[in-house]
Amino acid sequence: MRHWYAVLWVVGLLGACSQEPQGLKPQVAVGASVTMEKTAVPEFKRTYHWTMEKKVTDPASGTLTLAPGQSYLAKYAVYLVGTPTDSDFKVKGTVTIKNTGGVAVILQTPSDTLSTGENIALNCGVTFPYALPAGQALSCTYSQALPNGQGRTNTATVDWSGGGQSGTASSQASFAFTTPTQVVDGSVTVSDPSATLVNAISGITPEGVISQTYFFERWIRFDRCGEYQVDNTATFTTSDTQTQGSASATVKVSVPCEGGCTLTQGYWKTHSRYGPAPYDDTWAQIGEDTLFFQSGQSYYQVLWTSPKGNAYYILAHQYIAAKLNILNGASTTPQVDAALAWAETFFNTYKPGDSLDKATSNQAKAYAALLDDYNNGLVGPGHCSE
Repeated sequence: MRHWYAVLWVVGLLGACSQEPQGLKPQVAVGASVTMEKTAVPEFKRTYHWTMEKKVTDPASGTLTLAPGQSYLAKYAVYLVGTPTDSDFKVKGTVTIKNTGGVAVILQTPSDTLSTGENIALNCGVTFPYALPAGQALSCTYSQALPNGQGRTNTATVDWSGGGQSGTASSQASFAFTTPTQVVDGSVTVSDPSATLVNAISGITPEGVISQTYFFERWIRFDRCGEYQVDNTATFTTSDTQTQGSASATVKVSVPCEGGCTLTQGYWKTHSRYGPAPYDDTWAQIGEDTLFFQSGQSYYQVLWTSPKGNAYYILAHQYIAAKLNILNGASTTPQVDAALAWAETFFNTYKPGDSLDKATSNQAKAYAALLDDYNNGLVGPGHCSE
């Protein structure tokens, strides 16, 4: 210690003995001054653990009743949740001690502590006490592992002396563990080989929980009667560790062997060979382009003509649907058979533009209502899922 004070005495003596050139004003010597700066950079790892759930969203009940050859577009939702676990907490940074005065100073061993009580070891690359020349800086580094992700304040101090003065310099830096510096399995890929991806949405909470929902579709069809089970499995694979998981959903399908089931005129409109829905080959037994009685239009054209209150078209729509249902295997009732027979006599007698008396118009609409009930499953064998 006595050596460092001798150095300072010599530096001061040389300054006092120096002479300014004649004609210049003497410079005022700058005293001792020390400042400190520090940084505190938090680091931590975030690892995601994923869970998956799969549900049938359409049909909501998870069960279907289909006619042979009928196609149904089943819909599924796959829900994934990524839950984060944070670990490997660390803070690192630098402590810079600057001699901002005009004389050398002696630095004692600096200290660095956290507000939670931990002492941090500084690596300054020198031995203390250390003489820091005027205008020079000493940079120290540190890296400290921490037990948890609690936010903290980091305070560094150093005692110094020189030029007949002494003091303490300090600096603080606060830090919080908000953004991970390493993310493991922060995303997943999802596959569902037997279904088609339609859409996906995702979100993340302030706590870092990731939610993802994938929407899939697949067509279900059976050409023979029976009881079936359609299993559908989705699989996820994480981005880093390639961890996999899966979830399944089941649709139970009944294709009645006795009595069949019925479909609405809306179904038959869209499932012809003209689409837009998958073709139901029951249409082949009538032919979409076959002339509908004396209408001058095909079966397909009549079905797509808006009734606008016209009793002819109101009855025609339900008649066509009922005939297709019967051809598709649906049983009937005596009342339905009577309605169909009356309708065929009506269509062989009238054309769409003919004027109808009130009694005939009302009767046509009444039989249309009965056939509508049949096509919707309110009477007869029951309704197929659509």
